[in-house]
Amino acid sequence: MKLITVIFSVFVLSPLTVSAAPQTTSGEIRFIGQIVDSACEVGRAGTLSSSESRQIELKPGLKLDVDTYRNACSHDALPMTMTFEPLKTSTDKGIVTITYL
Repeated sequence: MKLITVIFSVFVLSPLTVSAAPQTTSGEIRFIGQIVDSACEVGRAGTLSSSESRQIELKPGLKLDVDTYRNACSHDALPMTMTFEPLKTSTDKGIVTITYL
């Protein structure tokens, strides 16, 4: 009887140990969960379709709109940093890097 209980326990607990272990398949990392706050859409000033947005001035003459409607940027929060790096070949063009905190 004890042997049957042990075998039954192994069959019941085996799937739990396999699913709880981190799974790496072909160099992929997989996460399970849910997105609590959606990301903030960012675009040039005047290009967003949302009626709720705020403007951020990265440098003089370069303004970006940040969507604030029901996402991580609402309620005066800005959970990201933005930087502008000008291109060496142009004075008015560059790369905007957005990093979420």
